Amino acid sequence: MNDNLSYLINILGKLKELQRTGWINKGIENAETVAAHSHGVALLALLFAPQHLDKEKCLKLALIHDIQEALVGDITPFDGVSEEEKAQREKAAVKEISQKFHFAELEDLFAEYEENKTKEACFIKDMDRLDAVLEAKYYDNGNKTQEKIFNEFYNYANTHTNKEEQITKQLFNALCKL
Repeated sequence: MNDNLSYLINILGKLKELQRTGWINKGIENAETVAAHSHGVALLALLFAPQHLDKEKCLKLALIHDIQEALVGDITPFDGVSEEEKAQREKAAVKEISQKFHFAELEDLFAEYEENKTKEACFIKDMDRLDAVLEAKYYDNGNKTQEKIFNEFYNYANTHTNKEEQITKQLFNALCKL
């Protein structure tokens, strides 16, 4: 039990201190952490998950979608790591965490999210992108960047978001008016 608690302390601590690489690359001081981002995605899921989706599954997916970053870091497309290598590292990290806590569902949830296997996974991917757009707006509003970044993040998310869910369409339409 003590070994598992020590491991948990390490995982949680890393997620709480690991600043998201995309924000660091934009020159933002005291950038959002992975844990803060996952909290934002979970809050969006809690507030906006449509009734026909399994809200509990949405919350699980939101909370674990970046858990692997505690072990592999926040790898971006600009880090020189191939998509295949990134996927292998992340899958191995999730497997390690899953085995350590005897939580086999973690691997299934992570695969579901990564592969967009369900409507819940697609919705959480959309909320993941939405949270980044909201954070960009927060940084712009607080003059935390040298240049405005909202439009860049909004445009990327708007073109890479599924928007099958009506609420996702509504949220993105509202964002473009900010």
